[in-house]
Amino acid sequence: MDTSGLKQRGATQAEGNNDGLEATPRSDKSLKQAASSRRNEQAANRLAWWKIVGRIVVTLLGLSVCLSYLITETAFWGHQSKWTNWRNYVPRKQRVFTQAELAKYDGSSPELPLLLAIEGDVYDVSAGWGFYGPGSTYHIFVGRDASRAFGTNCLSREDHLTHDTRGLTEAELAGIRGWHSLFDNHQRYVKVGK
Repeated sequence: MDTSGLKQRGATQAEGNNDGLEATPRSDKSLKQAASSRRNEQAANRLAWWKIVGRIVVTLLGLSVCLSYLITETAFWGHQSKWTNWRNYVPRKQRVFTQAELAKYDGSSPELPLLLAIEGDVYDVSAGWGFYGPGSTYHIFVGRDASRAFGTNCLSREDHLTHDTRGLTEAELAGIRGWHSLFDNHQRYVKVGK
């Protein structure tokens, strides 16, 4: 009686093939492929768990934004800052203005925006037309870099409506930095150049 066939069938069953139909033992390559497919399946199961959590988080955030807009008419429950302003995420080409170019944006032409400069940075303040438009109190800041006047709070002297900050005290320079921070982080005013 030939027992070699029985030995092969027994070796195949010991390797995990219980159907008894395969007459040759599994090769190392097929064992590696089976182990690799089991690892891939386990990784996919772990990834599926994270996908479910991710979908839940995205759904909750979406519902929060929708409810916030319905209740407060803002997407972030009334919170307004530089980070919640969608205009800050739209790439803009920063333009370099000369003093003569900047002077054109003083509100004398209604087609042009109101531009204001502080410490060399130019901001579009058209959204604050009531504050910076012609005839308003702060209109003297528009169309120029009046950094010195922001620091000294002197709106009546023409020699303070300049970018020159030499000779100012530390407190006055801190005032300029405070105003610059306000424009830089404002919800509606956007930096358009230097």
